[in-house]
Amino acid sequence: MPQPAATPFLKSPVFTGILFGVAAYTCWGLSPLYFRAASMMTPLELNAQRVLWAFLLCLGLVAATGKLALFGRVLRDRRLLAVLCLTAGLMLTNWLIFVYAIDRQQVMAVSLGYYINPLVAVLLGRIVLKERVSPLQWGLLGLVAAGVLVLVAAAESSVWLSLLIAFSWGFYALQRKRFPVDSLVGFTIEVMLLLPLALGYLAWHGGGALAQIAQAAGEARPWLGLLGLILLSGLVTTVPLVAFGAGQRRLTLASMGLLQYISPSLQFLLAVLLWGESFRLHHAIAFGCIWIAVIFYSLENWRRLRAR
Repeated sequence: MPQPAATPFLKSPVFTGILFGVAAYTCWGLSPLYFRAASMMTPLELNAQRVLWAFLLCLGLVAATGKLALFGRVLRDRRLLAVLCLTAGLMLTNWLIFVYAIDRQQVMAVSLGYYINPLVAVLLGRIVLKERVSPLQWGLLGLVAAGVLVLVAAAESSVWLSLLIAFSWGFYALQRKRFPVDSLVGFTIEVMLLLPLALGYLAWHGGGALAQIAQAAGEARPWLGLLGLILLSGLVTTVPLVAFGAGQRRLTLASMGLLQYISPSLQFLLAVLLWGESFRLHHAIAFGCIWIAVIFYSLENWRRLRAR
């Protein structure tokens, strides 16, 4: 009996998943370009706008993908709703630190935080989930710690931004792993839970940028650029998340783990080559330690992927 023809790689779910994964991490890696352009808004206002427009966009996507019933079921599950309240707070914390760091021209600190994050996840998995940590992983964690200590010893204050970014996202991912829910539905509920805070801040702030737009339009001053930046906040927030969810469904965790370094690598290049952030000896030593850890961590992931 003839065997069915193999699916060409370029048409396989794996290849499609790689495209989605690369798209998601590239969007996140280049996102500082948007946040620098939107720096006329404070970090608080910018994140309030993100919550508002991301919620409207995600709710439309939930309806378009036929997930309204699932959305309702999750809302009625008190345990899941409590977890999503916690993850919404962690997500907002991460967003605020991220935008604050970019506003303070500390994109390199953002990059470092996301380089550290996967190994923070290993540490949290060991402490909270009692996952096994190999001797190699312990060694890599020690190397990351050495890199961080170099920055502390050099009185590099931005290292705290890096650690806050790494641990806030690490705890977020940990809770979403312990209590899994559809990524789009979960994110929509998270921004919905943040919506009262966002609307309250915008109301207290007198409408913020939207009020500026209305005033500028009334005085025949340019306003389309600011309106475009506000509307883009929803797309910049939501599009990579949707691409990430699509990639994650088609690829193993190890495969996505290999792609995730696209994001901090692009952020690092933007910081040094485009915006000229200083890169001194202590940065080179710290990043060197962390890059070595990242290389060995990626090689271990690749070995596990090949073994499967």
